[in-house]
Amino acid sequence: MDAGLSIAVSGLNAERTAIDVVSQNVANAQTPGYVSESVQLAALPGGGTLGVGDGVQVTTISQATNALLSANNNQAQGSLSNLSSLQQVLTGIQNVFPLGQSSSTSSTTASTNSSLAGQLSNFWSAWDAVAQSPSSAAPRTQIVDMAQGLATTLQEASTQLDQLSQNTSAQIASQVSQVNTLVAQAASLNGAIVQTSGGGQSPNQLEDQLNNVVGQLASLAGVNVQMQSNGTAQISVGGVSIVQGDQAASLATSSSGGQVSIVASPGNVAVPVSSGSLAGLLAGLNQYIPQYQSQLDGVAASLATTVNTQLAAGWTAGSAGPPAVAAAPGGPLFVASGGGAVTASSISVSAAISANPALIAAAGPNAGSTGPVGTNDGSNAQALAELGTVSTGPDVAYQNLVEGIGSITQYANTQVSSQTAVANQAQQALSSVTGVNQDTQLTQLMQYQTNYQASAKVVTVIDAAMQSLLAAV
Repeated sequence: MDAGLSIAVSGLNAERTAIDVVSQNVANAQTPGYVSESVQLAALPGGGTLGVGDGVQVTTISQATNALLSANNNQAQGSLSNLSSLQQVLTGIQNVFPLGQSSSTSSTTASTNSSLAGQLSNFWSAWDAVAQSPSSAAPRTQIVDMAQGLATTLQEASTQLDQLSQNTSAQIASQVSQVNTLVAQAASLNGAIVQTSGGGQSPNQLEDQLNNVVGQLASLAGVNVQMQSNGTAQISVGGVSIVQGDQAASLATSSSGGQVSIVASPGNVAVPVSSGSLAGLLAGLNQYIPQYQSQLDGVAASLATTVNTQLAAGWTAGSAGPPAVAAAPGGPLFVASGGGAVTASSISVSAAISANPALIAAAGPNAGSTGPVGTNDGSNAQALAELGTVSTGPDVAYQNLVEGIGSITQYANTQVSSQTAVANQAQQALSSVTGVNQDTQLTQLMQYQTNYQASAKVVTVIDAAMQSLLAAV
């Protein structure tokens, strides 16, 4: 009976441990990185001649891990974060260049870039009034006002792109800081896992924390993880190791030739980040923002070249005086503030024409003599009015810019939608194996409870039998 009592007690202990494991699973069902646990039981061999056995023991508490599903999930989440971050940058660029094409003709000095296409259209139309009444001051003043509005719009759009670039750089720096914090945690956890295992204790909780850290790193930098036999994780990005045992690298941003990259110390090794949110932000900062800034500069340069070239072909009308003012070749309307090439940030209206709109060369080449010749000549202004339809002009350049950013943003939106489905599927596949299923846990709980009650009943029966034997003596 002593053996039977010992066996029953071992059953009580084993089932109590199993119930504790179920409790742990249920309590951590929503804990990030937690992996479902289960008890592993083994029969104790008996020492008697009949070989009945000495009961049951808990050999280990195992985790429901799956290296392949974990790697697939990390890759899927990293790709989604990459596309989502790029989508964020592209949407910011698109907000600088909305699709609005209309502008009120009364808003001649409007500085809202939402109406840049409309401003251009109204600008060309305004030259008709100058052509019809070249000696009137009002149409010329309106041209100057509209030119100033265009210059302001281009400057503001350039400023917004610069601000988006600065914000993206700051976000990259913030995420690099997060990565450094996480890799330090991973290295510390690696060390703690080795120490705990060496002391004969279970490192399951530490490994859960490591899973959570790895998941965050995958989302940020698209890390590759190789689990070691001692339970630690070797973590790398683009082939560059950032966590090895309890040692962690330190990441930083580096700028060269207008390109921002990530480097790891010690060694100042370039880290080729190709996944995770950092990859998307870097692509936005290094490729897309400069690309559309360059196209915006092209719009400004095209506007200045198109207008100034035509004005140079015309003449001012001159005046009869007194004193008489001779007609003169047309000067530029758009110039670069501070000199140099005209860009979106530097474009401005000629100070001379702003002060005296009569200097606008509305007359044709035949006005190129002294005196009031060409006072009623608006042929060059008419030529300017027709420049809005030029296939190589600023209107087409801006249309190409808007259509380009609209197309790439739409493509990014589609990719994010598609990758979201892939990432959700990968997460569900992993959770189905490593996650906590409440129904399964409740079923096991009832099973362990029944087994516990059965073992307790054995103790009760043995106790009653022993009491009966003692009473009979």
